[in-house]
Parts: sequence; C-alpha cells; structure tokens
Amino acid sequence: MASSEVFEWHPARYLQTSEPVDDFALLVLNQPLKNGINLRKLWKNSSVRVAADGGANRLYELSSFQGKFSNLQAIIGDLDSLTPTVRDFYSSQPQPAQVIHDRDQESSDFGKAIKWIRDSYKMDIIALGGIGGRVDQGISQLHHLYLFQSGAGYDEGRIFLLSGSSLTFLLKAGQHHIHVREEGEADVFAKAVGIIPLREPSRITTKGLEWDVTDWLSQIGGKLSTSNYILPTTRCIEIETTKDVLFTVSLRNVDNEDDG
Repeated sequence: MASSEVFEWHPARYLQTSEPVDDFALLVLNQPLKNGINLRKLWKNSSVRVAADGGANRLYELSSFQGKFSNLQAIIGDLDSLTPTVRDFYSSQPQPAQVIHDRDQESSDFGKAIKWIRDSYKMDIIALGGIGGRVDQGISQLHHLYLFQSGAGYDEGRIFLLSGSSLTFLLKAGQHHIHVREEGEADVFAKAVGIIPLREPSRITTKGLEWDVTDWLSQIGGKLSTSNYILPTTRCIEIETTKDVLFTVSLRNVDNEDDG
C-alpha cells in the first residue's frame, strides 16, 4: 500500500560544499576509485566512514601518497580481499579502524557493512562505487536497495548508490519530491534521469521532466522511463508511484577534476 506521506529528498546536499543537514555514513565498496572532487566532498561531509572488505584497499591506493583517506571507522566483510599491508595501515592510525571479520556466507560484504552501520548508527548511507564492475555485482547492489528498505518508509535511513556517473536510490510507493537544485549552490546533477520498476510493474506520474507522464504503466519488458531529462527550470521533480521503483540521476561533469 502506498504511503500518504510525501517523501522529501535533498540528494544534492551530500555533494555540495556546505555542511549537509543530516549526518550520513559513507560506505566504500570494492570498486575502482578516483581521487576526485565528489569523493573528497563525501569524505569531508560524512560522519561515519566504512569500507566493505577490499574497499579499504581502494582507499589505501589513494591514501598512501596523499594521506587524505586514512580515518576509517571500520572495515567489515569476510576479509578475503583485504591485504595485510592495508589492514596494518588502518589499524595503526591515531584513531584505528575496527576490523570486523564476518564469516556469514549467505550475505555479501555490502550487506554486512550496511547491517553493521544500521546496528551502530541511525543515519543515511551513501555507497560509493555502486553499480560498477560486473553486471551480477551491479544487480546485487540494486537488490540491496530493496532488501534493506523493505518497509513502507525509511525508518532505518535511506541508502544511495553513487557511481562515477550517477546517483541511484529507491522510491517507495507513494509521493516524492526530489530537490535536484539547492538555493545558493552550484548544480550537482546533469539532466538525464531514469525511473525503473525493477521488481514489479508500477504506475507512475511525474512533474518537472521533459517527458512527463500521468498514471503511466511501466514495467521491465514493457515501457520504461529512461533517458528522460530534467527541465532547465526544474528545481524539484515530483513523482508518484504505485510500487517501489528505482530513481537514477546523472552527475554533472566536473571540469578540471584532480586525479591526484
């Protein structure tokens, strides 16, 4: 059943220079990382920083010569990817990271890290490296958005997947206001968006897109709203959906981004 509540979203705040309104946890997955502006903003703005197993190796490759990404709170997973050098590095910091060996064979390192964050803190989670690499891993990451947000709302916090080109999150059945531009801040997002009913068909209504729809049946194998565009004048996209759907929005290219 769709919620009567209107869910408000301000995803741009996580990637802007001003302090975000709410605390959030940054979860680094075992995917290639670039020492770019978005990573540095997320690292600065996040309240908790966690690596899922080999995600710590990815950070270490950047930290070893810059020293920017050394203050992890935890490394968690089955630890089959974590190297001894990286483990020693993060364990020997002034505020050492907890290294947690979770032997559960029926859950992924991503899932183990989400559960640990949820058990320790009550805040939103941004997973960095989401939907990258192998197709099966990408599908698994999308699966986790549904798995760990199974209720009618977001009582345990919201989960975002951030890749190098897009931000993706789950819209529960109901009404959503997604603020894609914030007053006094530079634009974070580009114009392309998609609304994907991954689990089951949904009827969607939108306002603020170039190709808005009303009570439009969308389903895998049928009609999908992909490669739609945010209008230049739109500050808030309004979406109503009868079932849970994925929302994805492209990131704005940052000129002269520093790799080092």
